[in-house]
Amino acid sequence: MAAWLMADKISRIETYLRAHGARLETLQWSPTVTEMMSKPIRFLVEYWHSLKADRGIPKASDISPFDLKPALGHVVLIDMLDDGWDGRFRLYGTKVAETYGRDMTGRCVSDIDGGNYMSVFFRALYRVAWLRQEAFFSLHYPPPHVSVESWQRLALPLCGPDGKVSRFLACNTAGRWRAPVQKMANTSA
Repeated sequence: MAAWLMADKISRIETYLRAHGARLETLQWSPTVTEMMSKPIRFLVEYWHSLKADRGIPKASDISPFDLKPALGHVVLIDMLDDGWDGRFRLYGTKVAETYGRDMTGRCVSDIDGGNYMSVFFRALYRVAWLRQEAFFSLHYPPPHVSVESWQRLALPLCGPDGKVSRFLACNTAGRWRAPVQKMANTSA
């Protein structure tokens, strides 16, 4: 899947997600502010670009928690592991945790939904963003058993003292709540 993303073969990703009842609406590399973005995401895009200026990727040490107030609750910090193949949630915003139904602080991207297809998708997405040293914005619609209609996700790379991407400043905002549809149990013997 990471190879598909590196080659911008988004139709393959879309097919993969549709096979699981989900849909990828948007995947934008190097995002700038657009109207479809939620207010917390628009704020963080502008904040990150102001830190970036002409210097390249901002350093993780450039981020001030006091500056993040307009996005609090939606902020997620991910420390990258295994050359970008996984990441550990250093901070998992309270609004994200409330909507998702669990706090993932201290857990890994590979732990999302027990390592299911969305975990595979997000691990590939963060790996490619790590390799490209590039920010991304995505909008996806999860399958009916998830209690929200959509998720907007922004991931902004931050570098460590060595100049390599070490962390992502992310922001997740959920769409409208919906009553989840019960997953069908596999009845084949």
